[in-house]
Amino acid sequence: MTGIAQHNKIFALALIVALIALGLVLARPSGHEGAAKQETAFERVMRTRTLRCSYSVWAPYLMMDPTGKQMTGIDYDIMEAVGKATGIKIEWTDETGYGSFPEQLRSGKDDVFCVSVWTSSARASRVILTKPLHYTPVYAFVRDDDTRFDKNFDAINNEKSIVAIIDGSTQKSIADSVTPKAKQLALPEISDGAQPLLALATGKADVVFADRFLVDDYNLHNTDKKIRKVEGIESLRTYGEAFAVGSEEWRLREFLNATFDELLVNGTIERILKKYETVPGVFRRVAPGYLTEDGK
Repeated sequence: MTGIAQHNKIFALALIVALIALGLVLARPSGHEGAAKQETAFERVMRTRTLRCSYSVWAPYLMMDPTGKQMTGIDYDIMEAVGKATGIKIEWTDETGYGSFPEQLRSGKDDVFCVSVWTSSARASRVILTKPLHYTPVYAFVRDDDTRFDKNFDAINNEKSIVAIIDGSTQKSIADSVTPKAKQLALPEISDGAQPLLALATGKADVVFADRFLVDDYNLHNTDKKIRKVEGIESLRTYGEAFAVGSEEWRLREFLNATFDELLVNGTIERILKKYETVPGVFRRVAPGYLTEDGK
């Protein structure tokens, strides 16, 4: 083989290798294109026609009978109404806590936390919240025979006072904000709504920030250790009651919002609230988003 022929052969081989390498580079997808697209919760719900609910027991929003098999409550009825309206099966999968449910949603184990939560900036930093379906005022509660704080909120915001809260919950946010000087008895994130009330009733804490219905339900079942609202102190906060989805699940949130609009307008939400409302005004309604025929 002459020197020229050998040179041409080497050049040709080099060109072939270069073209193959270039082809591999061009054919290789980018990092975003190469990674398999992860199915969103919304897409999975639409594909399977099943919505997985995590939940926490908190009267009157979700209550469990003694056998642990039958659920009742405002939010149970609302989500079952969502299932009926959309043809989607509601699957109550995991009991979790108000502090830990955002991780359940983030992991993709569940689609929606199906017990309403109080809307707040702290909550919205971890999950996406739906529109509120009604509003709940929050008050300060004490033991029935304790009059230390009546008409004297400053006595609560004191180094000698102990406020019972559930760690990671909006109760803690309220306590941090309105009683920064008071001590906090922090209960585990998995605790249900009755646990701070039990801590109050047994003298482990002096005050609890809660809604009236939760306390009324507690008093109904604990007549020997009743709790009452502190006299002369109005509601500390009023929160919207909303459902939570994962922090990227905008389409699922909008799907739920559209369904909630249907249930609000056709009277389903009102019927559910009246079913559980033991005292008029416990649940503050959402104003309709339209004017009636008489302009009201």
